[in-house]
Amino acid sequence: MRQLSRMLTAVIHCKPSSQTVRKMIVLKDRKSYEDCVKVLTKQGITPVKKVAKANMVCCHLDQDISIQDLLHHPSIKRIETDVLVHTHAAPFQLQAPTEEISSNQFHNHHYPWGITAVHAPSVWPRSKGRGIKVGVLDTGISPHPDLRIAGGINTISRDSSYKDDNGHGTHVAGTIAGLGKRKLPYGVAPQVSLYAIKALDEKGDGFVSDIVEGVEWCIAQNMNIINMSLGLDGPSDSLHASIRRAYRRGIIIIASAGNSGPDNHTIDAPAFYQETIAVAASDKKGQIAEFSSRGKGIDITAPGVDIVSTNNKQGLSMDSGTSMAAPHVTGTVALMLQSNPALGPDQVRKIIMSTAHHLKGYNSRSEGHGLVDAKLAVKAAVKSSVIKRRPLVPVLRRRTDLPSVPENSLAAASGRRTGAIRQRRQRNSHQLKSKRIDALVRTSAHNLQRLSRQPRK
Repeated sequence: MRQLSRMLTAVIHCKPSSQTVRKMIVLKDRKSYEDCVKVLTKQGITPVKKVAKANMVCCHLDQDISIQDLLHHPSIKRIETDVLVHTHAAPFQLQAPTEEISSNQFHNHHYPWGITAVHAPSVWPRSKGRGIKVGVLDTGISPHPDLRIAGGINTISRDSSYKDDNGHGTHVAGTIAGLGKRKLPYGVAPQVSLYAIKALDEKGDGFVSDIVEGVEWCIAQNMNIINMSLGLDGPSDSLHASIRRAYRRGIIIIASAGNSGPDNHTIDAPAFYQETIAVAASDKKGQIAEFSSRGKGIDITAPGVDIVSTNNKQGLSMDSGTSMAAPHVTGTVALMLQSNPALGPDQVRKIIMSTAHHLKGYNSRSEGHGLVDAKLAVKAAVKSSVIKRRPLVPVLRRRTDLPSVPENSLAAASGRRTGAIRQRRQRNSHQLKSKRIDALVRTSAHNLQRLSRQPRK
């Protein structure tokens, strides 16, 4: 531990500077994590972030000092750059700026076009998502007359509010869970339990360590669904590890594909992780949006152009992006889970994709399996023959390190078992003979009584 202490104090700085880079240090186990935190505390170093569930500390490291020796330390699992994260609202050059809707126009948007396009209202007599916990990992959610917020957290600053200072998260939340009160817009699943995880700042930006902490919080709080309308600037093994943990716990994760358009030929993380459902965006004409990313890994398409929803000023706004498409799928999954709570991530994915409608003129790298259909998805969910979810505890493996048993001991044990079986068979045979003798005696006695009652000739 002294060696680790020297290594850490040599490269970690207390404050960011032009000579430092923000890194995530992931320890191999909980004990190593706790030891690392003790070392840093003793040296007077306060990490930028600590995520115990992920065995991770985030610190400012000197970029001019090699960390190779630190990487080879037995307590260190990996060290990776704390990459930037951004919302997936479409860039302004591909859309008009976010448009606010005046109060006298509210009644025109009671049923936003995206809600009707996925056929959500036809499902509401059966399901509105009641009892399903949805975590919106975004810029936060602000109080709004059309929203009911069950709780949340701010992973940027644990002591601060999860209130939305950007507007993006509140817009996403409205598409998922708008209540439709006083002619305000409905969301796809108006009765879900909505949770705000503020991991992005007022500009819609953040660090992947804040996203990791948000996912771990969702796991601890037993969320059913996580909506991630965001994308990373680079890969992150730490985020992928947290998403895998959520997936193993049965949490369905919906992620926007990205807004890089047709020329980039790839989708963003976390959407390209196989544990997530990746969502592309379409417009009112049933065409893939110009800004929607194309590439391998897209699963489904949903409305994402000119979407009217709640904003962080207690009003309404119109916005576009794959960020706006993802919550349509999140709401659909909530409707499915209320109808069949036993569905796991794999079953949900198969149903969502098998009930989608193909968009004419597009291949799977643009639309996935087509436009999501809540009506057909819920119908299939009700009829689904569900395989039990995988156990949440590790599968016990056969031990191969048991001590060997001498052959004579095995033979003796086998002899004892054989003798016990022979004795049991003999007892059963004696009992059967006794029963037969008793039956013969009773029959003989009966015959004698009958003969004695007959008159003599």
